[in-house]
Amino acid sequence: MTYYPLVNLGDGLAGRVSSGEGEAVLWIHGYALDSTSWSELWDLLPGWRHIGIDLPGHGQSLPAGEGEELPALARRLVAVARAHDVRHLVGLSFGTVVALQMAVEEGDAFATLVLGSPLVEHGANDEPFWKRYRELANMHRMAGYGEHLRGRLMLVEPSLFEGAAGRPKLWQRLWDTVGRHGFWDLPEATFIRLGSCLQSDVSLHRIPSAALIVSGDRERPSARRHAERLARALRSCRCLHVLGAGAHSLLEAPETAAAAIDGHLRAHFAGRGEAAPTSGP
Repeated sequence: MTYYPLVNLGDGLAGRVSSGEGEAVLWIHGYALDSTSWSELWDLLPGWRHIGIDLPGHGQSLPAGEGEELPALARRLVAVARAHDVRHLVGLSFGTVVALQMAVEEGDAFATLVLGSPLVEHGANDEPFWKRYRELANMHRMAGYGEHLRGRLMLVEPSLFEGAAGRPKLWQRLWDTVGRHGFWDLPEATFIRLGSCLQSDVSLHRIPSAALIVSGDRERPSARRHAERLARALRSCRCLHVLGAGAHSLLEAPETAAAAIDGHLRAHFAGRGEAAPTSGP
């Protein structure tokens, strides 16, 4: 896979970029991952210009500000998007919560949204991610930082990483990435605060961006219900169900995801007088 350089995106945020002649796409990763997660997908989408952001406290980005809530974080990322002339957003897991809030805040700025394995906001009692996050916060409170946090997140069932277990190279990459995560958010349970912002059906319906939801057929029932709710609420939305994929669908089925994303971006390419970029392999 290609190495994409780390850059300072401003306002305490870091990330990675790729060169390309097509319109810019901003990629927002899931919890405990970082912008290196996208390398394989970017290699499959060479015609577009990619910016992968490290969420606060992930990768090389500084932790979230004290008391920062989702709308404020979304506005910070919108500023990055505007600086790079971004027309398209891709989010995975928790990244979908952020991408949707960006579209709520500044929907006219984005032609498309891609929501990979969209995550339910905090408060859904049957959502495994939030149960596991609360477990991690309690473990940190009792035992501090350590390898036990990565083990609890990735190895204990039900795990959001189960879908990667049968793909050794992907599993190793994710294992290494989560191993770099500092879990700086756990003392204040920062992501519960960020994930507690209710995105109502009314606010979602106001989003003008064309949405694509990518879900794995091995995702939990709560995730499937949430994807169905989003599909009903969003004004313009289509869905892709990927066989054999779990809660990191975009990473677990990169060829399928890349083809779907490329087609979705092309269908809503602003053009600005240019031709759409050449298709990838």
